[in-house]
Amino acid sequence: MKISLVVLTAGKMMGKEIPITAAEFRIGKDPSCQLKPAAGVSDKHCAFLVKQGKLFLVDLGSAEGTFVNDNKISAEVELKPKDKVKVGPLLFEVKIEAPAAKPAVAAPLAKPAVAAPAAKPAVVAPVEKVEPKRSSGDGDDDLDDLLFDDDDKAPSGTKPSWKDAIPEAGAEKDAGGSGSTSEGGAKPEEKPKPTANTSDAAAALFAKFRLKK
Repeated sequence: MKISLVVLTAGKMMGKEIPITAAEFRIGKDPSCQLKPAAGVSDKHCAFLVKQGKLFLVDLGSAEGTFVNDNKISAEVELKPKDKVKVGPLLFEVKIEAPAAKPAVAAPLAKPAVAAPAAKPAVVAPVEKVEPKRSSGDGDDDLDDLLFDDDDKAPSGTKPSWKDAIPEAGAEKDAGGSGSTSEGGAKPEEKPKPTANTSDAAAALFAKFRLKK
């Protein structure tokens, strides 16, 4: 807040502004006063007081008196802008300027939210296709390893095979060599021989192998 007294008294000082910068501004002939007129005022005539952003005026017991808008004051009074103050032969106008308002600072604009990048879909590793293990010879070699060991090798060094025990179809003959005949001399009809069963032959060889052990 800026406070000053504009001189209205005719003369070379008319229109001059006297700033009030102290909390207490006195007018009088006493050396302690801030404004010392040459004549027409008491030693300690009056005082302007600045309190809590307001301006007050008080008479200090002067003989001539102090006037505000042509009214003599007897106690402390608050002054307003444009008030006229008369101190002896001096006339002043009160000037009070409020501090300039600071321009409002605009709040910074909020940055738009940035969407998080979409998560990449998980890549599923291809399932390795496991081919079924196939043994050589459709299981013949595996079965040979189960039924025979190294002691069963033939003189040539080859391991016997379970297939060796399977008789060929039609290889069996009757005990007489030519077969028996019926009373009429006719050769009886031979019954069809069952097809060799590889499973039975393997089981028989496995039993023989266990007895050998």
